[in-house]
Amino acid sequence: MVQQQVQPPINYEQIIYELVNRVRVLESKQNLFSEKLLVMNQNMIEEYKKVVKEITKLSSGMKGDEEDLGNVRNVVRHLSEEAGKFAMKEDVKVLEKYIKLWNPLTFVTAKEVEAMIKKKH
Repeated sequence: MVQQQVQPPINYEQIIYELVNRVRVLESKQNLFSEKLLVMNQNMIEEYKKVVKEITKLSSGMKGDEEDLGNVRNVVRHLSEEAGKFAMKEDVKVLEKYIKLWNPLTFVTAKEVEAMIKKKH
């Protein structure tokens, strides 16, 4: 003969009590997750605002830097144009030779010429 195991009677009350407890635990976990998610969202919004402010500051700073760079470029362009107008070293040496050759210190002024003319008359 095969022995049958006798199962104790099912206690539905205990099962329902256990299920209710599990649901409460799940609800509390869900509430904790919701609170954590809310805090994380608030933190992310604050960080986003900070990042936007920093980007705005950097953007305005870069605009100022771009203007400064444009000014520097204009000054360098102007200086290079002016540098092209300077006399070369060889040109200055040629002028120096002519000045030494002519010796302008021995030139007379207009008044001296007039004085010489009056003297001869």
